[in-house]
Order: sequence, then structure tokens, then C-alpha cells
Amino acid sequence: MKQKLLSILFVLTCVVGVSFAQNRQVSGKVTSATDGSPISGVSITVVGGSTGTQTDGAGNFSLQASGSSELNFSYVGYLSQRVAVGGRSTVNVQLVSNDASLEEVVITGYTQISKEKSIGAVSSIGGEKLEDIPMASFTQRLQGLAPGVNVLSGTGQPGTNAAVRIRGVNSISGSTAPLYVVDGIPIDEATFSTMNPNDFENISILKDASTTALYGSRGGNGVVVITTKRGKVGGLRLNYSYQGGVDVRTTGNFEMMNTSQLLALQEQGRAGAGWTLSPNNTNSSLSPERRAQVRDSISQINTRWDELFLRNGKFQSHEVSASGGNEETKFFTSFNYYSQEGIAVRSGLDRYTMRLNADHQSGRVKLGVQSNVGWSKSNFIESEAAVALANPFAAAYLAFPWENPFSTDGRIITQNNTTNGFSPFNPFTSRYGVLMDSRLGSNALDRLDNTTLKTDQLKGTVGANFAYDIYDGLAFKTNLGLDYRQTVQERSIYPGSHAGVAVQQGNQGSYNNNVFRRLNLIATSGFDYHKSFGEHTIAANALFETIRRRDSEFFYTGYGINPKLLNTPAGITGGTNTNGMIPSVGGGKTEFGINSYIGLVNYSYADKYTVQGTFRRDGSSKLPVINRWQSFYSIGGNWNAKKEDFLADVSFLDQLNVRLSYGQTATGQNQSNFGYLPTYGNVSYAGVAGIAPATPGNPDYNWEYTSVFNLGVDFGFWNNRIKGSVDVYNSKTNNLFIDQQLSRTSGFGSLAINAGNLQNKGIEFGITADVIATSTFVWSLNANIAYNKNEITSLGQEDEYPQGTSIVRVGLPIGSHYAVGYAGVDPQTGDPLYYNRNEDTKEMDGTTTNVFDNAGQSVAQWGTSVPPTTGGFGTSLRYKGLSFSTLFAFFKDQSLFNNESFFLASTSNFSAYNQQTRMADAWQQPGDVTNIARLGSQRQFSSFDIEDASFLRLRNITVRYDLPTSWFAGTNYIKGVGIFAMGQNLATWTKWTGFDPENSINIYNFRYPAPRNYSFGIDVRF
Repeated sequence: MKQKLLSILFVLTCVVGVSFAQNRQVSGKVTSATDGSPISGVSITVVGGSTGTQTDGAGNFSLQASGSSELNFSYVGYLSQRVAVGGRSTVNVQLVSNDASLEEVVITGYTQISKEKSIGAVSSIGGEKLEDIPMASFTQRLQGLAPGVNVLSGTGQPGTNAAVRIRGVNSISGSTAPLYVVDGIPIDEATFSTMNPNDFENISILKDASTTALYGSRGGNGVVVITTKRGKVGGLRLNYSYQGGVDVRTTGNFEMMNTSQLLALQEQGRAGAGWTLSPNNTNSSLSPERRAQVRDSISQINTRWDELFLRNGKFQSHEVSASGGNEETKFFTSFNYYSQEGIAVRSGLDRYTMRLNADHQSGRVKLGVQSNVGWSKSNFIESEAAVALANPFAAAYLAFPWENPFSTDGRIITQNNTTNGFSPFNPFTSRYGVLMDSRLGSNALDRLDNTTLKTDQLKGTVGANFAYDIYDGLAFKTNLGLDYRQTVQERSIYPGSHAGVAVQQGNQGSYNNNVFRRLNLIATSGFDYHKSFGEHTIAANALFETIRRRDSEFFYTGYGINPKLLNTPAGITGGTNTNGMIPSVGGGKTEFGINSYIGLVNYSYADKYTVQGTFRRDGSSKLPVINRWQSFYSIGGNWNAKKEDFLADVSFLDQLNVRLSYGQTATGQNQSNFGYLPTYGNVSYAGVAGIAPATPGNPDYNWEYTSVFNLGVDFGFWNNRIKGSVDVYNSKTNNLFIDQQLSRTSGFGSLAINAGNLQNKGIEFGITADVIATSTFVWSLNANIAYNKNEITSLGQEDEYPQGTSIVRVGLPIGSHYAVGYAGVDPQTGDPLYYNRNEDTKEMDGTTTNVFDNAGQSVAQWGTSVPPTTGGFGTSLRYKGLSFSTLFAFFKDQSLFNNESFFLASTSNFSAYNQQTRMADAWQQPGDVTNIARLGSQRQFSSFDIEDASFLRLRNITVRYDLPTSWFAGTNYIKGVGIFAMGQNLATWTKWTGFDPENSINIYNFRYPAPRNYSFGIDVRF
């Protein structure tokens, strides 16, 4: 019996083994785990065998495989997946998106090359990393995503752009902004508020000369190349998405005094209302009873100015997109409406955008069209450029807490509707004698209600491309692009308001209108050649490019506004010599052009060794004839070390590429169109109009040139579960513009000449790791960090010169602060102390004085406003349809001049403005040890106000759930639904005591801070 059982078991095992060993027809369908859509072109291979196939347009496949074999599914943009056949004849697979694999192709705008053969230092960012982030501008969404890319928002005003610096600052007086190129068309960064970032498919940030030299005189500050979404082969895909949320207003990292505290401080300092109402003031004209009565009365008032000027803003976005096509023709189109209220009352943005991209291929011909039109309407607050009392972020904290802004009938009380400077509705009236009320808060509140500052922007881009395969790898191509924008800024000041009465021409308000138009045209044509023979591959490009830009501007300001015709030029009173309300008008127009010859040769041998050379010759109308044509170049190589025999069998190593490049570019795209010419301008003398010399001109005018050496390594381990890159670079910029002082007899104070040099040296590191990666669960980590050392190496015949609150000095970085060293407080006198400067070393010598001398005691060792160390890190988890991701951004060793504290912690102006609670620690008597001088001492600009502005910010948290596609299997319309929740700027860790440490300039003046945002969204796929 036992032998029979063993025999039967043996036979069954053989039968099963044979059945598994025999090949069978295995078919199935490959879909996306994200939305269930079919994926065409997926490679399916039998592991360990030679059999393979690809999915068709519907995601279906079929091949021969045994029951014991494994199938490997791989496709660009998705994690590879192995699946055991297990005796099945049908194998359906869902592939999980892999963001990192989308970065395997390097796009430079002129060429496209695989990462393995790339020479350059390029950070590629998939568009999905920017989607649905509740920030209107594309530049603000870049923060923390790429090493060596410093992104700081100067303001939280909806729609404004962040300052983007790539590998440090390359200019002292010129622009440091990179060149932005969208689908081959250079655009102005000021127009990003009128574009939909959700339309962007890929962003390539070009950082070294091997990539930026292709852009010649425009590439010195780096290049950001953006490609927009295109249609894909397959059926019609429709998508609707909604996102809505709230922007929560930011609070400062400080506390303000209430009425009782401020009155006590003023009493201590013997100034202001606190001293006027003090029982210790024997010289007061008020009786002790009246003083006590008034003090008790106003002590009950604690106006929360921040609640009047600031708010929680609403946000919403609606988007509809459609795409599809066949092997010949594909299209993508989208429509988006975006609306965001700012956290400051009156600020906000509304935007409408529409895009249509189409591609067609027939035989040897390829055609493509990409178009976008957008319109945006922005409402701005009052000036953030200085400590303007009309700025709501300044007024909300400078105004007295006892000031009541409203009368009993709800009117705002200003200095214009009071009696003899005293409010008839406040306890401070002329009956009390000397209690003058500044009405700072009420004046600013009235201005908020009775002025407007609006910007309308219309932007359109249209591009067309044509390519024809001539013969055996040789193709002709041409690209034409047009970029147009019209910006209309409208400013109204209503008559009868506090601000309207202050308008000098007529004291009846004003209306201003400024129209700016810019037209960019670009045409690029030439030949592409690509040929492989044996182990050799060569790619070459020869192109001619021409660029033309035309700008025009017209503005006028009219006065004497009719109160029944507000916000329109129809309300302007005709100006005459009698009424003094003659409108002011102005404007101008300018243009420039560039013609360029571009060449590139890329040669690879055995996929191991790649060398590349680029050359560009630019002829620009911005330069004088003697310098007009300039040449730019790069040369570099790539060694794919993994394909060497000595590494081929190293199983844990999947990728090892070494890149080396050197080249030269320039920073000419933002310089004056006619800086080399002497110019004239309008003047008026004794009421008679005329013209006079405006600029002296510079016949030797030239570019600021940047030469960059770069060494990089790309690596991948354990089936590319860990991937990353490291780059070191040395960038030198020469010919920097320096203001040379001229004799006043010349009629000019200075002349900008090319004389300075600076250097940026640094290292960048980025890494991603799939800690766990299965067909249903993926846990990934990512991080990047960059360090940049900036140093001015020459200023021509000068060693240093001040530049506002910073110093430009040989041996120091750009943005170095320039201030008198604050040494604390003399315990015996309460006077502020300052460090002396050694004139030989130009640094502090350790001795102190109580005499402030800005010229004699200035030192420059208080850090820099340009952070040398930046980076970001985060994690993502995906389980079936559920995903969770975070992003942190950090900026280290940044310091800023806190101009807010100069007013809110002032020993000399404590009676003019509200103060921070720390002012209670001011020196009072001999022996007091404190850092705040005695009240009444002169407040000076010093290092007391320079603070560490380094910060770590939780930039984003996103939770998303894609409902199972099986839920919609019975419907003919809905293919998938995803819901998500997102938080932006949720937490900030910093020592900075102001509103927000994120600032793009070296001095902080009650800037509009970045809000916290909470939003919820839904995607529906049809």
C-alpha cells in the first residue's frame, strides 16, 4: 500500500512538472495602478529566456511561457515588476508609477539624450511633483526639489514669483535670474502667474556649461527648460479636477504690547500718552482725576489691528483636460480656473488659462503645434519695498492698541475728519489738552478701503515645429515661436479719502494707468544627424537661430477724480494751468535682436565612452560693433564605468557614470538694450520742457562672462533601488559691471564698466531610495543638499564699496552685511555700546564706545543674506491606491537685516509706534544688565538688527487615495476617481523673530509672509 501511494505521488509530480515545463500561450493586460488606464509599449520578457513582446495600444499582450517561468514587466516611468505565471494562461498586471525613472532622459531644449550618456549637470523634475500645489506661480513650487537651486519667495502675495538662483549669484549689479524656456520659446518669468503649472510635463534645470553653453549669451545664470504635456496613443482621456482650501494668515515670532503695557513703557520713558497720563507727571495740564479717568478709559481699548488688516483667504481651482490620439495624431488640451485670496485684505489673484498641444506624424514628416493663452487679474496691497505706513503688515503692528478706528456710525476716523488733530470719537479730544492721536492705523485702514492697485495680464504663446527625415539619420527641422504679453496696471486713489486729500495736484485723488507690451519672436532651423555603425554612435546638430524682442510702454496719471466715476479715466478732471491738475504722461519703446549659429557633436563608443562639444556664436544688438559677435563653447565627456569588464559582474552596482565638462557662457539676457550708447531724456527747467544727456554710454560695453568646470558622478545600487548623483563645480565670472565714479564736471556721477570678478565653488548631492518596493507597496526616501561658496575676487581698482545695507568687498561673498557692531548696553549709564573698527583689518578690534559713527565703526562680519547651504528632503509611501508624501526645505547660514525690529523695538521711537513686549527689559537704573538700552537713547542701524534667518520648513504634506477601478466597472463613463488632501508651509523652525524668514533680499521690511495652506481635492477620470 505504501509503495502504491509513493508511485501515485511520483506520477502526479511528474505530470505537474511536465505541465509547468511546457510552454503555453499567456496573455493579459497591463494597466496603471494610479488610474487603471491601459499602458501601451510595455516590455514583457521571460526571465532567463529570450522570449519577449510589448503591449499594444489597449495594453494587451500575448506570448509563449511555461507555467514555472517569471515574466518581467518594464516601462519608462514605472517600477519594473516580476510576476510568476504559476500555471495561469491570463496574467493581468498593474504597474506602479516611479517618479525617478521619468528623469532618465535629459532634455536641454535643443537636444534630448539618455541620462547614461549625458555630459551635463541637469536636475530633472517630473511635472507630477508640481501638480496641485496651491501656489499660482511655477517658480514657488520648485523650492526644495533640486540640489543647487535656491528658491526664495520675496513675498507671499498670490501670483508673485520666487527668486530662483542656480549655483549662487553670478553678478553684483545685474540680474541673477535664470533663462526660462517653455517648449523652445524663451519667456519672461514675470508671466508665470498667467500660466498653469499643471500643464508642465517635465522641468530640466541646466546648471553647467555643457548644457547652458547651447544658450550662449543668455545661459550664464542657468537655464530652466520646461516641456508641456502632449497627447499619448490611446482612446480619449477626459479628466476633471477640483481643489479648494484656505490660506491661514501667518503670525510673527514676537509679541506686541497691549494698551496697559505700552502706556507703562511710555510712562517709564517719560514720553507719549503714557507719560501725559502718568500720575508722576507734575507738569501735566490735566488734573490727576482727569488723567486717571482717561487712562482707565483707554485701558479698556485693545484694538486687534491684525484682525482688521489680515484674514484667512480662500482658494479654489477647477481644471478640465482631454488627451488622446493614434499612432499618427495625438493631442492634449486643458482649461484651468484658479482663484486665491491673499491673507492681506484686498490682495488676491484670479486666473484663466487654456492650452492646446497637437502632434502629427506621417511618413517622414513630423508636425507639432503648442499654444497657450492666459489671463490673470491681481489685486495688490500697498508697497512692501520699504516700511510704508500704508502697508497693512506694517500698520497692523505699528499702530497704537488704544486707537479706535471707527466712529459710532461706523465711519473710519482719519486725520482728515478730526477736529484740530483730535478725534471727536476717541477719548483723545481737545478737551484733554495735549493728547495728539497719530491715527496711523486708521489712516492705513482708510487707504485700504479707498485705493486700488490692480494688475491685469494677458499672455499668449504659440509654437510650431516641423521635421523632415531626409535620408538615413539626417533630418531637417524648424521651430517657430511667438510669446506675447500685455500687462495693465491700474491705480486709483479716491477723492475725499485720507490718501486722496494728500494728492498734491488738486487734493481730489488720482487715477493711474500703465500699459506694458512685450513681443518675443524666435525661429530655430537646421539639421539633425544621428547614426550608429558597429559600436559607434554619432549625433550632430547644426542650427541657425534668430530672436527678436519688442517692448512698448505708456502710462498716465490724471487728477481731480469725480467720486461718481471711480476706477475709470472718465473720472479725471481736465487739467489746466488754472486748476493745476495737468495729467502726467510718459512711456517708451525699445527692442533688441540676436542672431546665432549653433553646433553640437556627440560621439559614443560601445555605450561606454561619450564625448561632446558645443559651440554657439551670438551676434547681439545689445553690444557695440566691436564686441557684437561673441563665441561660447563647451567640451565634456561621460564614462559609463558600469559597462567595463571589471564592474560588469558586480551585482549590487547597476549604474556608475562619471561626467566631466568645461565651458563658457554669459549673462546678457537681462542687461540694457543700449547700454553702450549715450542716451538723452526729458527734462524741465523753469517750466520749459527739453532734453538732456541721461546716460554717458560705454563704447567698450560687453557681457559678464562665466566659465564653469564640472565633475559629476551618477550611481545606482541594488536594482537601482538607491540612485543618486554628486557634482562638484568651480564657476568664475569676469567682466562684472562696476560703477566707476566720474568727475561731476562730466555731468554724470558714475559709469558702469566691466572690471570685477567673482567665483562660485560648490558641491551638490541628491539621492533617492526605494526602501521597500513591491507590486502593492512602495516606500521611498529622497534628499538633496548643496553648498556654494561665493567670493568676490576683484573689483578692478577698488577694494570695496557699500551697496545699501551690504558691502561689496574683495574676499567676501555677495550679500555680506555692512553694519556697526552692537556691543550691548553700558550697565552704569544705559547707553548703547558699539565696537570700534581696526582701520588696517577693517574688523572689530574688541574695544567699545558709546559714540555711534557709521563711517568709522562699520564692519562686515555679520553673515550673508544669500544662504550657502540649501536643500530638501522627504518621503513617500504608496499602498495600492493610497499614497502619502512629505517635502521639507531648509536654508542654512542665512542672515537678514530685520528692519521690523528697528521700529518695533526702538528706544527713540517707543512713543510713536507700538512696541514688542521685549522692550519691557529696557535699562532703567545703574547696575541693570540687559541688551536693550535706556528709553530715550538714539536708536541706530547696527548689528543688533541682523538675525539668523536659517530655517527648516515643512513645505508640503499630501495624502491621496485612488478609489479601486473595480468600483466603476459597471459604468460606461467614469474610469477612476482620486481624492486628496494637502497642507503647505505647515511648520517652520527658525530663530528669526519676524514674520517669515523666507526672503530674497538682505533687508526685511514688513514683507508679505508665506501663508499656511490647507486644501482638499478630487480628480475624476472619464
